[in-house]
Amino acid sequence: MQTFKTLAKGAALVALSVILTACGNLENTAPEGPTPIPKAVRVEAGDAEVIVASPAGFCIDRATIDENARGTFMFLSDCRVVSASGKAARIPISSILTASISPTGLVGRENGSKAALTALGAFFETPVGLFSLGKSHVDGAVSILETKQTDAALYLLVEDKAFTDSAGVSNRYWRAFTEVNGRLVAFSVTGYSDVDLEEKRSLRIIRDFVQATLNANTAT
Repeated sequence: MQTFKTLAKGAALVALSVILTACGNLENTAPEGPTPIPKAVRVEAGDAEVIVASPAGFCIDRATIDENARGTFMFLSDCRVVSASGKAARIPISSILTASISPTGLVGRENGSKAALTALGAFFETPVGLFSLGKSHVDGAVSILETKQTDAALYLLVEDKAFTDSAGVSNRYWRAFTEVNGRLVAFSVTGYSDVDLEEKRSLRIIRDFVQATLNANTAT
């Protein structure tokens, strides 16, 4: 029991770090000149290289990539590959995807990823953990509707009742956590309220997102 509490406490610190990375200021992060939207990018977090690879139908918006001492954060958008050129082109957005890479790894990984992910899940059930998962930053507004765990990743369906958006973005979204090259990586997928009421499509996208990233790093 004490070992589990220690893992949960350590996992809390790392999880907060990787989630706060996603809340960093993205102003002035766009590079000068054209901003291509590749299917995968190689970034650095805590002196370790990580490849983030997009799921089918999405590309990484290079203009949003923010690399700093707290880690790396980026947005992804819907895209299609133009067969004539082999290049990707933006299309109307159906879901909002993000990826955040912490400069540190999954706490307790030496005891097995399953135990470490279980401890991370336990942290997110606490008031501090729930608050960290929210978008509105309102106490008591966030709840976890569903939890799924594999040997490699933790998936959470989150609802933030205080979050509103004039464009119709849902207040329910999937988050996922895994470790890549010794770094904790967090993914999120948010759809639109009137399109994916049960978040089934978002779950499929985030699973593909995690697997594409794991495959890309294994291949190298």
